[in-house]
Amino acid sequence: MAGARPPAVAGLFYPADAAACAREIDRCCAGADEPIPRGRTAVAAVAPHAGWSFSGAVLGAALKPLEAADAETVVLLGADHHGILRGRCAVHPGDAWSTPLGDASLDEDFGRVLAGDPAAGAVLDAAPHAPEHSLEVIVPFLLRRLPRARIVAVVVPPGTGAAAGAAAARAARRLGRRAVAIGSSDLTHYGDRYGFAPRGAGAGAHRWSREVNDRTVLDPLLALDAHAIEPAARRHHSACGPGALAAAAAFARESGAREGRLLRHTTSAEVLREAEPALWVGYAALVWFA
Repeated sequence: MAGARPPAVAGLFYPADAAACAREIDRCCAGADEPIPRGRTAVAAVAPHAGWSFSGAVLGAALKPLEAADAETVVLLGADHHGILRGRCAVHPGDAWSTPLGDASLDEDFGRVLAGDPAAGAVLDAAPHAPEHSLEVIVPFLLRRLPRARIVAVVVPPGTGAAAGAAAARAARRLGRRAVAIGSSDLTHYGDRYGFAPRGAGAGAHRWSREVNDRTVLDPLLALDAHAIEPAARRHHSACGPGALAAAAAFARESGAREGRLLRHTTSAEVLREAEPALWVGYAALVWFA
């Protein structure tokens, strides 16, 4: 059994100092005032995982509706940026994740039940989590905004998303947990550095990337079409965590979601206020409600 996972990107993607970390989270969440539909409960969300200075406000907007759900467990579904996994999800088997704000407790029983579901395609394995930032950047937000919730941390490589997300929802029912899920992914990575610049550079390319290419994955997400998300992202290069997105959509559908809402959608170029950008990444806050 693994112990507490230490931070890998504190001081890089977000502050390593506790006071600075808390201040930055509060700043990011200050403008998160999107209304929750009357009579609805948030069951899952999509959130970005870039550095907080770029995507923290979008992350805060994604978490705000989940705060009202009073969840006991948050299932974090993350990208496999390092390509460590092949055809299997990795559930972190430890008891906590260390952050500048303290340790976040893991729901170990939930993790074991999820990994024990043959249909989940998941194993208990801490190794893929060690270098991966896609879940780590969210955990301090959860400690600050949903302090009573425990987490289940799952790295979801491409090809495994829909099955893993549905299995996570089944695990929540089996254990009687009030659970929500967060799929962690950024959207189109555009520019020569990313090897994807089909429209050149500048304002027109940025507009196409945001309004057309990002929609190739946002539209199936809003439609709760878990099985369409990964093929769309692969075909259009429109998400870096397609497995995590498919898993979140499948969790939402299995948890009774009836609609998805895109709360925020921006890019790093817009955050930097670049008029003629050459390089950017898309970010979205999307929430499903039951």
